[in-house]
Amino acid sequence: MVQKTETKKSKQILHDVIFELQNVSEAMQWFLSYDRLSELLEIRKEECLRKVYQFKSAKPQMTLSGGFHEVDGDLLVDFLAWNLELDEVAEEFLKGGIFFSERPLYELRESYKSLIQKTIANHKLDQELLLLLTAATIDFDDAVDSYLMDKFEIDFFVRRSIHQFLEKYEIHPEFGAEEFLYEYLKSLIPTKILNFRDITREFRDRTYYELYGRFRETKKKKKKKAVQSVSTEVKDLLAFFDLEPGATIVDVKKKFKELLKKYHPDINKKGEEMTKRIILKYNRLVELIGS
Repeated sequence: MVQKTETKKSKQILHDVIFELQNVSEAMQWFLSYDRLSELLEIRKEECLRKVYQFKSAKPQMTLSGGFHEVDGDLLVDFLAWNLELDEVAEEFLKGGIFFSERPLYELRESYKSLIQKTIANHKLDQELLLLLTAATIDFDDAVDSYLMDKFEIDFFVRRSIHQFLEKYEIHPEFGAEEFLYEYLKSLIPTKILNFRDITREFRDRTYYELYGRFRETKKKKKKKAVQSVSTEVKDLLAFFDLEPGATIVDVKKKFKELLKKYHPDINKKGEEMTKRIILKYNRLVELIGS
């Protein structure tokens, strides 16, 4: 009976924290100070700070900045799960529309890819138009790009996949979730993570066969040059984050959060463009290091 009462209280506290973040959230940007967190946890500030420091001992990437920003969402989720002894914290944050961990964001990316692939797979090929575009370009992929851009709107795939995602998890969109996810996907489209040609590769190979009756040859990359190119790119990206070669993903994430806090629109009114650059470079660097 005592355990049930404690669990009920923990869930109420979690509900109060989410409600607090929803009230202060603007386009999913928020800040929860340690002072306010102690009030929500119904403990003294000293006790709250003690818990934060105890939690930080197991999270070397965590920086103490007077509270949790939205870029620390994963840390706040883990802290609350540990402190309240609840398993559903990440799920409730997701439904509340205030923070998305990597797992649901990965699912959104895969849903976006799948939507494009299914749509074009059911598309009736306009051979005359594609042959015309192919004759006007040197590279077949360039012709297919023009063809697909003529037939489909990328923005449709972005918004449709977000709509399905929000509906599936019954996410509250009024706190900026839809806007955040839109900017998130759009920022990844120019990168290798959501490379349009990779997503539509099967369609390109199939249409080439339909047009010419043979499989198209794949371009063989020179392994040595590819490795050197990636190495140079990694070096440049690490330099952007002021990191030395050999830095780990944990190091990158720490620097990423530091830069985001520095250029956060609430702190730096001219930091919006820089924030976009930081996110793009971070996603690319994590992808390269991870591979």
